Amino acid sequence: MAEVKITANRSDEESWRIERLEEVRDIILEKGVKNVLALHDHKGNLYVDWSEQPSTYALATAIKIWSDKGEPHSNHSVRGRPLVWDMSGDNPFGGPSFP
Repeated sequence: MAEVKITANRSDEESWRIERLEEVRDIILEKGVKNVLALHDHKGNLYVDWSEQPSTYALATAIKIWSDKGEPHSNHSVRGRPLVWDMSGDNPFGGPSFP
């Protein structure tokens, strides 16, 4: 299995966030998407950090899986650099903030 770093806001108090991200990671990998470096949950907004520019399929797959979990928003970056965003906020991957 590919190593995907998983973090979540308030994970100490809300451990279910980590469990949900682990499920998302597993489904993403089952769908054949291999270039995810990290997943982060901040108040229901998914942040995905990609190792390289994701294909349309990979991007759509991650967005759909998160939406299927009942959360409509996700921000995507490539090695910390913002790529696609739904919501403004700090970048948990060390790059510039999402506008």
